[in-house]
Amino acid sequence: MRSRAPQSGDDNGLQPRQSEDWLVREAPLAVFGVDRENRVSLWSHPAARVLGWEEDEIAGRPAPFWWEEGDFERYLDEIEQHGRVNGRLVKWRTKADEALESETWAWSAGGGLVFVVTDHVRDTEMYAEVEQSRSFIERIADAADICLFAYDAVANRLIYASNACEAMCGYSSEELVKNPHLCVSLVHPDDLPQATEPIRIGSSARSEYRIRHRKGTERWVAVHLYPRFGADGQVIYLEGLAMDITDRKIHQVELQRLAYTDALTQLPNRQQFEHDLRAAVEQAERRGEKLAVFLLDFDGFKYVNDTFGHQFGDATLKAIAERLRETLKGRALVYRMGGDEFTVIQRGIAGETDVRDTAARCLDAFREPLKVMGEAVPMGISIGAAMYPDHSRDVDTLLRYADISMYAAKEQGGHRLCLYSESGDSAIHNRLLLHNALVKAFDRGEFSLDYQPIFDVRRGVWVGAEALLRWHSPELGTVPPAIFVPFAEQWGLMQEIGAWVLHQACRTASHWQRRNLDLRVSVNVSLSQITDPRFLDGVVYALRQAQLPPDRLELEIHANLLGQYADLVGDLAQELDRIGVAIAIDDFGHGEAVLAALTAGSYAAIKLHPSLLPLAPEGERKERLMAGVVRLAHDLGMRAIAEGVERREQEMLLARTGCDEMQGFWKARPASAEDLAHWSRQLASEQGDTV
Repeated sequence: MRSRAPQSGDDNGLQPRQSEDWLVREAPLAVFGVDRENRVSLWSHPAARVLGWEEDEIAGRPAPFWWEEGDFERYLDEIEQHGRVNGRLVKWRTKADEALESETWAWSAGGGLVFVVTDHVRDTEMYAEVEQSRSFIERIADAADICLFAYDAVANRLIYASNACEAMCGYSSEELVKNPHLCVSLVHPDDLPQATEPIRIGSSARSEYRIRHRKGTERWVAVHLYPRFGADGQVIYLEGLAMDITDRKIHQVELQRLAYTDALTQLPNRQQFEHDLRAAVEQAERRGEKLAVFLLDFDGFKYVNDTFGHQFGDATLKAIAERLRETLKGRALVYRMGGDEFTVIQRGIAGETDVRDTAARCLDAFREPLKVMGEAVPMGISIGAAMYPDHSRDVDTLLRYADISMYAAKEQGGHRLCLYSESGDSAIHNRLLLHNALVKAFDRGEFSLDYQPIFDVRRGVWVGAEALLRWHSPELGTVPPAIFVPFAEQWGLMQEIGAWVLHQACRTASHWQRRNLDLRVSVNVSLSQITDPRFLDGVVYALRQAQLPPDRLELEIHANLLGQYADLVGDLAQELDRIGVAIAIDDFGHGEAVLAALTAGSYAAIKLHPSLLPLAPEGERKERLMAGVVRLAHDLGMRAIAEGVERREQEMLLARTGCDEMQGFWKARPASAEDLAHWSRQLASEQGDTV
């Protein structure tokens, strides 16, 4: 490496300052410089080897190595503004008129510019390899809008970018390569770890993150990285491809929104509520704050839906949602759980006063009728509420308390708030005890079945039995079905309990069959069971598992359900009739009138409510009524079964009126399957015949 000594009066002679003279002599890199008139003022041996000109060919002459016209002026302006250029990939022109891209540093010295250019054979070969390996695949990738790139893991800079990158980010491949920090600066600040960590550790990776387009818009990209290793096993550069996935992300966001949004009201749905409630409780715990959860049920909605139809009902739900949204805007979040049940989460409350104020706003908002399809629709609202952490720190318990309180509000007449309090209303406390015990009863095996025998009135023989659910709770003792069954239905427990009853009853009846007792078993089914689309399959499965003939099973549906859901029950009866299972209408003659509904399905029997039985022999009017109901059943092809028979006179009346079957304490009390089997053997022995 050499430099010319300054010559007196020689304007073209090299005039390095002492530091630049040392750099020219000692640096193992290409070092050269130009003065402010763009004449070469420094030239080292590596510069001659890299760019091709010897010192005596170039010193003092206009610099011939700029790749593009105006490069000198651009670098001069940039260095005057910023003081230096650090490690930028610059394209130089060689003596052979070829392009050489090399990492370059530059600064101002002696009134001119000094450049230091890397002269590593490894780098040169690497860049050539990168360029050659892209020539064919780049054309394919550009057509598919896939950006190809290469990143120097040693110099920590982008060294190659395909043309497709411009469509993705708005910057040309040349701009991306020339500016070493541009590609990283485009990454969204929150996503920098996803973008830079795989590069830092030099590993294969796939990541998705946001970038800022040149026009200011936000884009999503999916980036795949593939490391390339040197002879020493270290990563020397990373190849990669990037794809614009903005449209896919927008679609995913919309799908997620739909998954967490109620389609009818556009309110957040149950899934979103459960997620938000847990997040709200976690936040309140961290900040030491309080929150309230409300459950709202609209007292008049069922009547509206049943009277005016589902289309009107849907419009009513939309009106309810809009009024709630407007009433609580900026105060609390509203969700639709399903049906006419809505929930509200209110964060950052001071205490019970805030809860009562929010509930009062809702109650006041619904004192005025809703306007639905040109009609004025009055709508009452029952509100249950519970507070974190006052009532519970557990999310599920908090929600259960609000639910219990809401039902208590309905029982107290509706259109009111019932706030849960551990030391408050005993009815709420008792309901809570019942709920806590009931949710554990099934898993703890606390349910059992008794069977009340059914007799043929004319022959006096045992023909079947009704399965009766019993609950023996360690905490509450024996709980009557009339108390716990309605709550099991409200709390969504009845499907599981009902399925267990069905399976147990079928197994018992099958056991009777194997003991030569040709008996029919009757099983009560609830609303939640018959509205379950899987119910019919469940019946078939229970029969198959128990190996019970279908005609030995009879399902009982309450008369009120027939009155309210005539079409649903009628369709189910026809489906069951096809597989050989009968349906009986329970408690006929009490509650809603269902005479017209009897023609909607294929029913095997009606079970007469005990109120139809006269309590004394002289009840002639009731006897005539009983006879009329029995004739009605027979005319429709059904059996008539009397319930609650407690006297011999009532049995004789049933025989006179032609009633087919009966059950009640007069003939036999409910008993377990084992006790009934023993009773059957005793009865057969006494009568000298098989029952």
